[in-house]
Formats: sequence, C-alpha cells, structure tokens
Amino acid sequence: MSKFGAIQQQLEKASRPKPAAVAPVAKAQPVPPSANEPAPQPEASGPAPAPARYKAPSREGKTHIGAYLTPDFKRSMRLVQAETGEDTTQLIARALNELFRAHKVPVVDQD
Repeated sequence: MSKFGAIQQQLEKASRPKPAAVAPVAKAQPVPPSANEPAPQPEASGPAPAPARYKAPSREGKTHIGAYLTPDFKRSMRLVQAETGEDTTQLIARALNELFRAHKVPVVDQD
C-alpha cells in the first residue's frame, strides 16, 4: 500500500463517528393501584353492553330508511329539490306516501 493510501485510511477512520454507548432498556415495572383508584374487576361473562350513542334531538322518534341507487336518482332528486325547495327528507316522505296511496295502504302524516 502506498503512503498516500495509508494516510487516507487513517483519515477515514478518524472521521467516522464512534457508536454511542446505549444504555440497556429497563423492564417496565407494574404500577401498584393508587389508594384513590378502585381495584380492577374481572370481566363479566358475555358481551359487554353497547355504549349509549348520541342521537340528535331532531332524530328522536324517527328511523333511518336508505337505499343504494344509481347517481341518476340523486341528480334527479337535486333537480326536484331546486324546483320545490323541499329537502331530501320531505321529498322521500312525499314519494313514499304516493307509493302507499297507489298500493292502498295507510299514508303517514309528515308532521
């Protein structure tokens, strides 16, 4: 090896950062329950009850009816909305009542 090559190797070794010493990771210790917290209770058998879900006041006493339709239905509904000024709920209720009349079943009061 030439003198130049030996000097270059020494420079490379000197410029390399030395790996930092890494402290070993301590194992997590269980935390004892505090005096203010109740001790955890074993889970009851069976499924847990579903959490109460928020329901907007405007939806109280009502149910959802939905369908997946082609985009053409939505386009036509938007045109009717622009013409009548009614919202989607009003239009669907009116359309269902017309369907109910055609089949001679009781119509639903929309109020």
